[in-house]
Amino acid sequence: MNCPIKSQENTEWLLEYSANRLDKERTAMIARHLQICPECARFVEAQRRVWDALGRWEPEPVSAGFDRRLYGRIDALPASWMGRLFRPLHPLWRPAVPLAAACLLIVAGVVLHAPKAVLNPADSQVRVEKTSAEQVERTLDDMQMLRELAVTPAPEGSSSKSM
Repeated sequence: MNCPIKSQENTEWLLEYSANRLDKERTAMIARHLQICPECARFVEAQRRVWDALGRWEPEPVSAGFDRRLYGRIDALPASWMGRLFRPLHPLWRPAVPLAAACLLIVAGVVLHAPKAVLNPADSQVRVEKTSAEQVERTLDDMQMLRELAVTPAPEGSSSKSM
């Protein structure tokens, strides 16, 4: 077994062993390790002293008027400037928050749902025809230019194929 303190693995086993909450198999394994590792033995002993001290500790009983005095002291504390500013509005917060959220959703719906422009089908047809005619004209010009480049005479002695 690797030392839990040195390897930082299974350190919770040492705590569980100190509190007597470990199963029998691991308890035996930790007990064997404590016989050869003084660091882990010191740790377990210190933890047992802490557990013993916590077991002997008895809290003082709470007096009968403790809650009343506590809430009185809390109410006597001066409010922050934010508290003083928003205290008159406190009764209005509950209905105002859902109302503000609903208004925000309506405004967002109106702003984000902008109607799309309606195109007249005749206008789009004319635009398509112009674009198509321009494309055909450019294509014919490009083909003419390619033919002119292919007609140039080749130097003598070399064979070239025309397209």
